[in-house]
Amino acid sequence: MPTSHLKAFLAPFFTKKFVKFCAVGASGVVVNLGILAVLRHFDVRSSYASAIAIEVSILTNFIMNEWWTFRDRRDQGGFLARTSRFQVVSHVGAIVQWTVFLLGNLACLWWVSDMTGVTAYLAQGEAGFVGGIKHLIINPPDVGSGIYISQLAGIGVATVWNYLANFYWTWKASKSSS
Repeated sequence: MPTSHLKAFLAPFFTKKFVKFCAVGASGVVVNLGILAVLRHFDVRSSYASAIAIEVSILTNFIMNEWWTFRDRRDQGGFLARTSRFQVVSHVGAIVQWTVFLLGNLACLWWVSDMTGVTAYLAQGEAGFVGGIKHLIINPPDVGSGIYISQLAGIGVATVWNYLANFYWTWKASKSSS
């Protein structure tokens, strides 16, 4: 990608709209971590609690972005079309976030117990790659407050995808305003 194309593609990060998107995202982080904390309080597995927290924050973020961040672009395809596009974008972002969360938990386990702890943890599950993934989801390692670091890391990684996909697809600028 030539430099001029890259600059044009990344230009949306240097706008007031990105600041608004990040403000909405920050409120989504509070919702996300709050739901995660509440569900963990009721002993919901951290992997399930994370997935639920992600979806609740997706819904609150759509509402705030629809009515504040991208209100000047609400004429693009109708409310249900934008809601559907936002869900698609957000679920790809959620997969990214959740994957980083799960891998972050392994990293936290490694941080506190080195590779021996990770190896011992993975040995408790079924053999093989798929068995390790299932074990990570069904019986996540207990990393204490490390789950919040993992969740925040996932949120950060997913933010770049979410903003660009929403800017260029969900609430794309109309041809007349380009």
